[in-house]
Amino acid sequence: MAKNTMNRLEKSLRGINEWASGSSFPTTDFEDYLEGQGDIRAAVDGIFGVFALGMQEVQKSLLVAGTGQWALANRHMAYGFARMIYAEVIDINSVKVSKLETSGNLDSATRLMLGAIATGRPELVMPFHEAVFGGIEEGYGIHDGHKLPLGTTLRYSAFGLSIIGDWLDQPLDLEKHALPRDLAWGQLVANWRTPDPDVLLPALLLACDTHVERIALTERELDSGNFEFGSEFEAVHPTEILAVLRLRDLLGLPNPKEIDHPLMKTPYAAITCLPGAVTERDELLEQFLAVVRQRDPQVLPHGL
Repeated sequence: MAKNTMNRLEKSLRGINEWASGSSFPTTDFEDYLEGQGDIRAAVDGIFGVFALGMQEVQKSLLVAGTGQWALANRHMAYGFARMIYAEVIDINSVKVSKLETSGNLDSATRLMLGAIATGRPELVMPFHEAVFGGIEEGYGIHDGHKLPLGTTLRYSAFGLSIIGDWLDQPLDLEKHALPRDLAWGQLVANWRTPDPDVLLPALLLACDTHVERIALTERELDSGNFEFGSEFEAVHPTEILAVLRLRDLLGLPNPKEIDHPLMKTPYAAITCLPGAVTERDELLEQFLAVVRQRDPQVLPHGL
């Protein structure tokens, strides 16, 4: 890979501690909801709600991974992805009657599904997947390629949801959802289930190259739609690569012994685990869900 391309990863690595140490807004809407006040959509939003609390866990994970505390890093990352998935699925189900749009997009939803798989929570994927596509079919929540969001081609969604759909035995219809085929990601889509790890390895290496090449370093690059990874977290955590490896573990398929690529040699590429590895309960999330089941049970899908 060209050095100027690798600089994208290097710059992101240099900025990760500052990003992960950034301050957050007080989660007042979340706290109000726990006390019986406020609105469920406000309680899950990305600034004052559950989604923001999930991102705080991601920040903690990245910080402790830098010191080699892998078990703690896995716990924080698993909590983070789970909180963000619950926030998104609740937000989508909250607008089922009003038919409103939500703030997320299909790329971010795909990344959350892959993140759940990568951090040992694959059971969260099916209910979230059903909520996302239920909303797309009925015209609420987030949209597919027929109403393309600004700043994306949704090629990351096409890639990730093709693999997820294959795993769930719910094949993704690219034409129906107006999603693009992408040659770079397509090699991993075509080979992720191969029983031969030597056949898989070139597709993984190409996917790693693609990840690094598509790290955006400026707002202008991100808005262009040519870059999939817009934050330091997205840049340094190879979520989609780790998700494929964990899916293969779940299916009993062997993985390559080593993926010799700079993206996979950072501390952050080690933030991944199989189901059952994180045994500590997320008491904050459980407390929130208990209140949701009392106040707004209709927003929780079957299975979550």
